[in-house]
Amino acid sequence: MFRIQNKNEIISSYQAGNREFQHTILTAVNLTGINLRQINLDESRLIEINWSNCDLSDASLKNAYLGLSNFQNCHLKYVNFQGADLESANLAGTNLAQANLKNASLRQTNLRGANLQGANLENVCLSGAIYDGTTKFDLSFSPEKAGMVRLSSSLSHTETEQNSGAIKKIWSWCRFSALNLQS
Repeated sequence: MFRIQNKNEIISSYQAGNREFQHTILTAVNLTGINLRQINLDESRLIEINWSNCDLSDASLKNAYLGLSNFQNCHLKYVNFQGADLESANLAGTNLAQANLKNASLRQTNLRGANLQGANLENVCLSGAIYDGTTKFDLSFSPEKAGMVRLSSSLSHTETEQNSGAIKKIWSWCRFSALNLQS
C-alpha cells in the first residue's frame, strides 16, 4: 500500500533516524541540497522531484518511479536503482559511480557530465539518453550501441534554447500521459 507523504514529514522522520520510506508517493517537491544518505524509497512514486545537489549515496530506490525528476549534480554513488524508471530525468553532472542500474529505464535522460564508471548497466534501457564528452563510462561500454545520443559541447546558445524547449514539450507530454494512465 502506498503512503502519500509531504516533504516535512520525510525530512523530520529522516533526521530522527528513520530510513524506511518504501511505497511513498511524493509529487513536485523541492529537496535541493538535502542529505538523504541510505534512505530506502523502494517501490515509491516520486514524480517531478528536485533532488539537485542532494546526497543520496547508498540509498535504495529499487523499482521506484522517478520520472521527470531533477538529479543534477546529485551524489548517487552506490545507489540501488535496480528496476527503477528514471525516464526523462535530468542526471546531468551526477556521480553514479558503482550505482546499480540493472533493469532500470533511463530512456530520454540527460546524462551530460555524469560519472557512470563502475555502474551496473546490465539490461538498462538507455534509448535516447543524451551524453557528452564529459560523461564518464567504463572503457568496455559503448553508448552508441546502447542507443544513446551524443550531444556536441559546441552547441550555440540558440541551439541550446531550441533543445531545451523541445525537451520541456516532451516532458510536459510525458507528464500528461502519466497522469492519464493513473486515472
